[in-house]
Amino acid sequence: MRGLPIILFLGLITFTNYTIGQELVKPFQTHNQSPLAHFFGIPTNPGGSILKKNTFYFGNYFNIANNATSAQVNEEAIYFDGEMYRNELFLSYGLFSMLEVGITLPVVKHSSGVMDSFISNWHEAFNLPGKSRSFMPSYSLNYFFMEEKEIVFEMNESKLSIGDISISLGTPVHKGVKHEIAFRVFVKLPTGNKENLIGSGTSDFGLQVTGMLNPLPKRKQVALFYSGGYLRIGNGALLAGKVTRNVGFGSFGLAYNINNKWYLKSQLDFHSGLYKKSYTKQLGKSSAQLVMGLDYFVVKNLGLSVSFVEDIIVNTSPDFVLQLGVSHNF
Repeated sequence: MRGLPIILFLGLITFTNYTIGQELVKPFQTHNQSPLAHFFGIPTNPGGSILKKNTFYFGNYFNIANNATSAQVNEEAIYFDGEMYRNELFLSYGLFSMLEVGITLPVVKHSSGVMDSFISNWHEAFNLPGKSRSFMPSYSLNYFFMEEKEIVFEMNESKLSIGDISISLGTPVHKGVKHEIAFRVFVKLPTGNKENLIGSGTSDFGLQVTGMLNPLPKRKQVALFYSGGYLRIGNGALLAGKVTRNVGFGSFGLAYNINNKWYLKSQLDFHSGLYKKSYTKQLGKSSAQLVMGLDYFVVKNLGLSVSFVEDIIVNTSPDFVLQLGVSHNF
């Protein structure tokens, strides 16, 4: 039943007329916000367009991710109870006609949180899974991982701190009226503290293909966007013996132009397992997140965004994430 909202939404807009449009919409700037996943170099999907020369993009996206999951499998035990605030600043610039440069600056804090009661009520109202919440205390922060009865790490307090900075380059592969494709390379630097689960402790790099069909949808019309890529995780992770070095990731989504100001969007983000040597589902399995929300254009090229994220492969990512964003092209 967890996937029913997206099935209904996709069914609705699949039967809507597809043509070209007016406002440039972008995918949601989302990725897995799990305490042991958010800091790796999996990029968001910036869309299939590359900035024109001497043009600039600014985006700021604030995420509140509520975590409540636990498991004990073989000799491993994992426990996540807390809330993470991650603010990501995206800056991109059209350096040349065929080259875009970008940087992502995250600021992260783990906290006891404020959303526990709301999310418990949400799960009860829609009969969503969430067994761990029934025995976890409300408004607490405690993350730990144990192996063979030894605590590998434990964290129950955190300070606001800069996370791992990412740098990217993008170039167009195909630019048509109805379809745009870009190729991007990226590197993530270990600038955040891994002991506090702010950074990963690894230097990651990878490549990504991003695309969009009907990037300027007119009123009552639809845009489709997608991405796929490869991530190479470097050495130095907190759970170095369990980390998967080679990771695949991608996304797929749709945007529906309601009235040239409001855009209804839905998106699926996914990646292969980040810790395949772990027996726990929280670390070792592939993950997929369902994103649903709205964009509102205050004026042309200035947009506001609100979305919520659910883990459709349960326990592989936070079971609820709220994102608020603002973006501007100039």
